[in-house]
Amino acid sequence: MPTPESVLGYQIGTPRRLPDWDEIVAYFDQLAAASDRVVVERLGESTQGRPYIAVYVSSPENLARREELRDTLNKLYDPRGRDAAEDEALIESGKVTAFLLCTQHSNEIGAAVMTLELASDLAAADDPDSLEVLENVVAVIIPSHNPDGHQMIVEWYRQWLGTEYEGQPMPWLYHHYVGHDNNRDWFMLTQAETGLYADLHNRERPQLVFDMHQMGRDGARFMVPPFIDPLDPNQDPVIQQGFGDLGTAIATRLTAAGKSGVATHIIFDNYSPSLAYGNYHGSVDILSEAASCRLATPVEVPEDKLKVEAGFDPKVRTWNHPLPWKGGEWTLRDIVEYDKIAALAFLEHAARNRRQWLRNYAGIMRRTVERVDGPYAFLIPTEQDDPGTTHDLLDTLRRGDVEVERATAEFVADGVRYPAGTWVIRLAQPSGNYVKTLLEMQTYPDLRRWPDGPPVPPYDIVGHTLPLQMGVRAIQVDAEFEAPVELDDVSAPEGEVSGQGQYGWRFSATRNGSVRALYRLLAAGASVYRLTERHGALAAGTYLVRDAARDTIDAVARDAGVDIVGIDTPIEVRAAQQSLPRLGIYQSWKPSIDEGWLRWIFDDYGIPYETLHNADIRQGGLLEKFDVILLPEQSAKDIFEGNPEKNQYQEPYPKEYVGGLGRIGAEALGAFVEQGGTLVALDSASRFVMRYIHPPVRNAVEGLSNEEFYCPGSLLRILVDTSHPLGWGMNRQEVALFIKSPVLEGTRGDEVRLVARYPEYEPNLSGWILGAERLAGKGALAEVSVGEGRAILFGFRPQFRGQSRGSYRFLFNAIARGGQSDAEPITFGS
Repeated sequence: MPTPESVLGYQIGTPRRLPDWDEIVAYFDQLAAASDRVVVERLGESTQGRPYIAVYVSSPENLARREELRDTLNKLYDPRGRDAAEDEALIESGKVTAFLLCTQHSNEIGAAVMTLELASDLAAADDPDSLEVLENVVAVIIPSHNPDGHQMIVEWYRQWLGTEYEGQPMPWLYHHYVGHDNNRDWFMLTQAETGLYADLHNRERPQLVFDMHQMGRDGARFMVPPFIDPLDPNQDPVIQQGFGDLGTAIATRLTAAGKSGVATHIIFDNYSPSLAYGNYHGSVDILSEAASCRLATPVEVPEDKLKVEAGFDPKVRTWNHPLPWKGGEWTLRDIVEYDKIAALAFLEHAARNRRQWLRNYAGIMRRTVERVDGPYAFLIPTEQDDPGTTHDLLDTLRRGDVEVERATAEFVADGVRYPAGTWVIRLAQPSGNYVKTLLEMQTYPDLRRWPDGPPVPPYDIVGHTLPLQMGVRAIQVDAEFEAPVELDDVSAPEGEVSGQGQYGWRFSATRNGSVRALYRLLAAGASVYRLTERHGALAAGTYLVRDAARDTIDAVARDAGVDIVGIDTPIEVRAAQQSLPRLGIYQSWKPSIDEGWLRWIFDDYGIPYETLHNADIRQGGLLEKFDVILLPEQSAKDIFEGNPEKNQYQEPYPKEYVGGLGRIGAEALGAFVEQGGTLVALDSASRFVMRYIHPPVRNAVEGLSNEEFYCPGSLLRILVDTSHPLGWGMNRQEVALFIKSPVLEGTRGDEVRLVARYPEYEPNLSGWILGAERLAGKGALAEVSVGEGRAILFGFRPQFRGQSRGSYRFLFNAIARGGQSDAEPITFGS
């Protein structure tokens, strides 16, 4: 039986030794070839084309009857039409399926390499505990949720091995697009890896999932649930009890093995559905956080350097931390040992409580499909501003295992008549809890450190209502109703072409797909204009096209999902010609996740761009190469200073990746704007522009305490000037995602145009806000004249995690500004 040591030549966790992704996959293939207890399945490819694998470990008998066992779990997952008395027979014949989901964040590498040793041990074991696991559990190991990041991390680590920079973090994201956010994609499922995992979960129907992470080196050695408050009320109560059940069992096992520094019920809440998929699909999903070292390089952490975080002191013995760690050396091997003990405790808990896990699962799913409390359903009307984004929302639900139905005839719900074609999403279905948490409004609890004291920070955002984020009208129906429906496959809408286009073509600016169409047409050599003022029924911002062949128009309409209408009677309008803006995106050596999301979105929409690093901007002469420079969301300090020469532990960083834009870079950006360029800054990056380029704008909430103003991730109402080019294609009322964002206020009116403002009353739609009155009438989006150019400042996240698609067009309009001529009379036809 091949062991990791016999194949790799070193023990897993050996200092300064890490296997790359090819070596990990090859080892599991060898193990599977040698053992009838192991099966390796290639589920698909990662973002960059590497194999995304699942490793099944169980008894040969269980592996031989995998289809039968899946069928049993599928029946428990969806008990509709089956008597509850039949559950016990299924439970008796079934086996627990338990997932080990490892190393979503590839610099948290201990769990990934631990899985080689865990699988090897189980493949060769003959002790009673292991045999009980193999008999009662089908363990499904995902060694790394991020194969590309794993490879990047290992190559980076090997590059600096033996130097003073050994073990320092990479200066770029450890996922091609989304970095740390690859575990914030559990409901949008935008990335290849999250899609593959969701498909696996939907097929295997696990009862429990162990998501293994790492955290900083200065706190507890290991953290497991129970989570702190708040928990999402849309999770079944038995799932929430399971957090404590599993977490306590794991913590007890580690402490019994003499592993100190194990804590429960600290730091991490469980409110946002972006953090876990299974908690809304019947499984108990827990996470762990092991203390980190420098990848595979040991660190020394004296006891007096352990830090208090979120009220938890790792030096103090408490009920949830009964055996504090006394400091000392901490190694990758330590992480591997903690992780392996925890993983075995997890699997053994599942094995010894097989019937209870299956019985709990059956109960969770039966309560879900037999729910009697409201709401009954959500309706998605066919009349929407953007049919393409409506499809995106419905398709997101469908890929999350939600049944989406469509009415075949007119019906009445809550006293309102709805036409045939309306989408109906009932909550009495196996994924009903998933539906509810994604589609309803959130009312986050007002949690304070003490009465009327500072707020307790949430772990993630507090308002995630998907229809609000995506700009889709959704209607909650509380009372049961009858409607003739059929399951819908949620096919993407294809745009239609009408008219002959004798003098040209036009299409609306209200759809995100119109931007796909714009860039396709510009690439094809068409002349594209935008109306600068309303013309009859055509709103400002409408696209007008000349010099495009009919087959090009047909292809663009079909692929972009945009209806294109021929201009067959002469019209004279005021319009600005739109050229292809030369776009540069700043990429800091202190990586910004928002920059990765921008690249993902622009690649998806076909928007060309060039990546700019510190030296590219500091060199100056930017207007010769770019019309628009985009600063992703990042703190002013990180943009200006970048990576320090040494971190807090006085460990040096490679010199070529030290520093930020600095004064020289800020002056170069200032010159770019003053000479006629368009500088776009997203959210916190707007603070950099205000501080170092000095437009006549200030942050109206600068310096306020959290007791005075606090909004940690809520969906807020904004009022839009739709006549301004930044507001073209938008509605008067839109939604913005506010995460401790700047609030914009002009200091000289002639130079500042507030294109979007917060209303005087009740800005909060979903989430939590303290001091809402501070927003009244203040700006969320501003265009500021600076010399011959302009700065466009966003006080919100227009494309957050690929979720807030309803506000994408603000960003697209901002980029387009750099390629627009002045308005002039244009005639289409003689």
